[in-house]
Amino acid sequence: MKDKRKDVMAKSAALYVTMLAVWTVLAVFLWVNFIRVFKSVPFKSEIETVTKARKICALILLGFNAVFISYFWLNGVKDFIYVVWYYINRGRLIRRHKSVAEAEGINENAKVLLLYCTCNDFDGASLLKSLERQTWKNAEAVILDDSSNETYKKSIDEFAKEHNIKVVRRADRKGFKAGNINHFLLSDEIKGNYDYSVILDSDEILPENFIQDCLRYFNRYKNVGIVQGNHISTRNRNLFMKLFHIGVNSHWPTYQTMKHFYGFSTMLGHGAMISRECYEKAGGFPELVAEDLCLSIEIRNYGYYVAFAPEIVCEEEYPIDYAAFKKRHSKWTQGNLEFIKKYTKKIVKSPMKWYEKLDIVLFTYNLPLTAIFAFFIFLNLVFAPVIGIDLGRVYKLWMIVPTIIFFFSPMLNDFIVWTFRLNPLRNLAYFFCVIILYGSMLTTSLVSAALGMAGKKAKFIVTPKSSSKVTLLWALKFQWKEIAFSSLLLALGLIFHDALSVILIIATGYLSIILLFFSNKRYTEEETEKIDRKTSEISKKINRVYLLESAASGEENQKAAY
Repeated sequence: MKDKRKDVMAKSAALYVTMLAVWTVLAVFLWVNFIRVFKSVPFKSEIETVTKARKICALILLGFNAVFISYFWLNGVKDFIYVVWYYINRGRLIRRHKSVAEAEGINENAKVLLLYCTCNDFDGASLLKSLERQTWKNAEAVILDDSSNETYKKSIDEFAKEHNIKVVRRADRKGFKAGNINHFLLSDEIKGNYDYSVILDSDEILPENFIQDCLRYFNRYKNVGIVQGNHISTRNRNLFMKLFHIGVNSHWPTYQTMKHFYGFSTMLGHGAMISRECYEKAGGFPELVAEDLCLSIEIRNYGYYVAFAPEIVCEEEYPIDYAAFKKRHSKWTQGNLEFIKKYTKKIVKSPMKWYEKLDIVLFTYNLPLTAIFAFFIFLNLVFAPVIGIDLGRVYKLWMIVPTIIFFFSPMLNDFIVWTFRLNPLRNLAYFFCVIILYGSMLTTSLVSAALGMAGKKAKFIVTPKSSSKVTLLWALKFQWKEIAFSSLLLALGLIFHDALSVILIIATGYLSIILLFFSNKRYTEEETEKIDRKTSEISKKINRVYLLESAASGEENQKAAY
């Protein structure tokens, strides 16, 4: 895979051609089976008379199943091939980044704005670390404060006064985070008077020489409008964070590197540098919940790309507890549904490549489609028995095996990265709890998607940064929807003698209560540093070649990011 021009970023369709070829073969076998079933629907033996109405209902249900399973397999093939392709071609992909480190000359006079976005979650220690690590002379930090809490406002003002940092506030929170950034960057005072901006969330910690390393990408690729940094999770100060944060460390370099070369690379909200030229051409951030994804599409339509920089490793915090994770998941679901409503037509008409469009669909349409998954479960659990379809004769073993493989394929990358690098018992606990964590999000996704489809406007929810001790009574109240949904499925399963087929969904809803108590186990500062050091060092070894390439460019202290 080679760029047609050395000074522009280009992508290849090879991954998606391979992916679609594999999926097509599987889909052919699947549909051949369903076509046979359509011709002779397998009803249960106790159904003596098959009426026309019964047969029509059976065909509609089976047709819906065939379409749903086809799409589910497509997503499974995507997750499987994404990871396998990465590890087979990892050496070659790493060498592609070498050209960035070797590129000579950057804009030494570039004016860079470091924009720290906060809304009732100010973390002065994280901001100070980011600023102390930067050596770029022509850089200015600005705190964009959307806080409503006077305590946070006071802390920000004191911090800003002590460190001589400008604070910008506005009269309202219109447009959420996007509106906050636009309010400043598109103002008459700032517009046109800088070269690049860096977006920091409240928990972001930039590595040393972040600015210089990002500028290398802008110098290397003339059509790059945004450089997105890599991330690891640090400050893991309780059991919930300790257990789950490793998924962040393994996900970013694998999936984002693949998107950089083969899919649609997107800005991921923070730890990213944006060129003023592409930002202003796009008219600023679209003022939606998924502002980062929307801006990535807008600049792509103007011919710019988002470049992923695996060697530029920033730090972020994992959600502090299950409740925070759940709120963030709800925001993502609402944001993605809002995105689907407003951007589907734009994507179809966009000049971007077909495989970039498909990549967007497969990665962003999944969360809102949870409602359809719930409908799929309900149909098969209730209507299939009522109609009298013998599903055991529909779903053969060869169909069940790939379905199970594709169900677990999103965990493949974590399995490869951590299985032989961490304690086996810790890995066992991680994979078991990850199934519970994401399985229990079904109810949250369903509720958020249903409300969104009913017309409720998406809301930007700031992920909580503090946690209180969880009691059993509070946990039961907080998880009542998950408990109710699991109980409903269990009742329907028992009534229609098919609880086993949905036992995993039922179990994750009930067991999710346990995850709420993980944040009660808290660690001292010393213990937290030890947790961070262990997993960060593993991530450092995994990305060693990237770091060596960075060091070869003269940035030896980039290693300090770990």
